[in-house]
Amino acid sequence: MDHKKTVLRGAFLLTAAGFLSRIMGFFYRIFLSRIIGAEGLGLYQMIFPILALALSVTSAGLSTAISHQVSRKNALGDKRGIWNIFFAGAAFSLLLSFLAAGLLRSYAGVLAEVFLKDVRCEELLKYLALAIPFASLHTIVTGCFIGRKKTGLPALSQLFEQLVRILSSLLIWQIFQEKGFAPTPLIAVGGMLASEILTSLLTLLLLLFQTPVFAPPSLSIMRKSLEKLTEIALPISGSRFFLGIFQSMEAVLIPLRLRFFGYSLSEAYSHYGILTGMALPLVLFPSAVTGAVSMLLIPEISEADTLNDRQAILRTARSTVAGCLYLGIFCTGSFFLFGKELGLFLFQSEEAGSYIRILGWICPFLYLGTTLSSILNSLGKTTAVFFQNLLGILIRILFVWFGIPRFGILGCLLGVLFSQLTVALLALRTVFEAVPEMEFDLKDLLMPLLFLGWSLCLITVGDGIMSTFFPALLSGIEQSPVLLFLRVGLFTAAYSFFTLYFFRTHAQGRS
Repeated sequence: MDHKKTVLRGAFLLTAAGFLSRIMGFFYRIFLSRIIGAEGLGLYQMIFPILALALSVTSAGLSTAISHQVSRKNALGDKRGIWNIFFAGAAFSLLLSFLAAGLLRSYAGVLAEVFLKDVRCEELLKYLALAIPFASLHTIVTGCFIGRKKTGLPALSQLFEQLVRILSSLLIWQIFQEKGFAPTPLIAVGGMLASEILTSLLTLLLLLFQTPVFAPPSLSIMRKSLEKLTEIALPISGSRFFLGIFQSMEAVLIPLRLRFFGYSLSEAYSHYGILTGMALPLVLFPSAVTGAVSMLLIPEISEADTLNDRQAILRTARSTVAGCLYLGIFCTGSFFLFGKELGLFLFQSEEAGSYIRILGWICPFLYLGTTLSSILNSLGKTTAVFFQNLLGILIRILFVWFGIPRFGILGCLLGVLFSQLTVALLALRTVFEAVPEMEFDLKDLLMPLLFLGWSLCLITVGDGIMSTFFPALLSGIEQSPVLLFLRVGLFTAAYSFFTLYFFRTHAQGRS
């Protein structure tokens, strides 16, 4: 029971921090969209695949490997082993980070002109390069905390990072105004750089205070620790690196292919900015839950696999599938029903609302794919995860290349939907193969669909009552945030009530 409470507490802390961080991030996105515009937001989003590509080499795989190895050492009570793993991983990550940062600063102009096809990205890339060592260190420290199941400090660092980013951007914007400079995406990049520097230093200090510190390990111990880490990290880093290349290609191709649909370069960046800087972050907002669960699944499954506890793996996999379907189906209904109003209210963009309604359909598949991939990585199925994700990004690129010139941005949206569906189904199949005792429970699909239908009926009845007695109020729904929140609240409360009531009666029936 204590073990279960620890897991639930960790999931709650990371989820709560993720939600608060994303709420802050929404206001930050709204602020950016107002001061640098949709085109500036599009340019800002263009450089992120480059950062993801660098971090895939410097820390992404190592962080997962550190969580995996630290959880094993933690289960054995080997505090010195935990320190050796962290020290070796951090030293290697920083070495790679400084190399990556130097290369990016040296070739920023070439990347901007040849790859991103916009020289305005050169200055952004040079400042972005400075953030790589600090972002890598932050990721490595977080991996160590997650491996030890100390989720409070990573949760705190999420909030601290977002707060510093927002305040730093506000400060830079104020300086730009005082100097008479026009607002540019450099404001956002500067905020990100400041947040990575301060957050990495904070998390490192907290780790040193919370973890027994020993003398630096000898070279032979460092080598052995790195061998264990790279055995896990190399497949993950390799897969993320290749996926990062394709994601970078996708980011470059979307604005270019939009021009074949008839848009100017400025219009193409504006549409890209609305999609990636407004609509997509809103649709990804609920993934704070699945993101927190995914982080905790790595040490949880790794520990169970070490102890050969098949029942624990089976319970975790079943709960993951059920939870993702219940959450994903609810989010699909919410975004389809309220997407237009949310786009207008949050971003004053009807186009963003249209994107939100379409992107909402990816939620069940996105959440399933993300969490099941964590389970598979923990079980050593990293190659399968790589090829599944590779197929997903290739599907998106095909839709970008062939679909956008014919259907516009809709071609990109359809590519995202079909790729997430493919990845989720393949991941589910691989989990069934890795955990043969597991069977798919049809109720996990039918019950949330039924609860969604009942909740939609309640909203329809409520709208009918308001249209009869308060027609003026209902006709102004797009301009009434209070009414929008009431309808969203009613829909959420109804779905939550049906779901909780079902689980409660189901649990009582089993007992």
